[in-house]
Amino acid sequence: MKFNKIIAAIALEDDLAEGVIKAAYSLAEKDGATLEVLSAWPLLTSAMPVTSGDVAANSTVVSEAIVEQNRAARRESLDKLTEMQKRLAPSASCQILDGEPADAIAEYAEEQGTDLIVTGSHQRNFWSSLFQGSASRDLIREAPCAVFLVTKAYAEKH
Repeated sequence: MKFNKIIAAIALEDDLAEGVIKAAYSLAEKDGATLEVLSAWPLLTSAMPVTSGDVAANSTVVSEAIVEQNRAARRESLDKLTEMQKRLAPSASCQILDGEPADAIAEYAEEQGTDLIVTGSHQRNFWSSLFQGSASRDLIREAPCAVFLVTKAYAEKH
């Protein structure tokens, strides 16, 4: 099987992120595939409706401050992602998608005609997965293509 388009899907704060990029880069180089390193940024939503005029004026200021903090944090994350991509996969490109990771990456992969998604998996047991969730499990379920899971053991060997 030959891959033409590969995505490395990472969470920047994940200790497997570098291993995922290295594995994806190796696979891309082997097949001459294009590689894109992706991360997802959750959408900023308003959780509390405002009904009072006094509160509304203050909430607008707070909301604008929160929105600006969110933009600044997203820019910092993109800078970190770009640094990782340049260092670990120099011929790749990178970007941050907006939305829940599994949904955003699966949708993007389908739009781009991706052949393979490489992502990390911490191999949590049933109870840990149940209470902490599993982004890789959700991505496997949503993916329109093959998924290669990088485990801690694999990342440490390579």
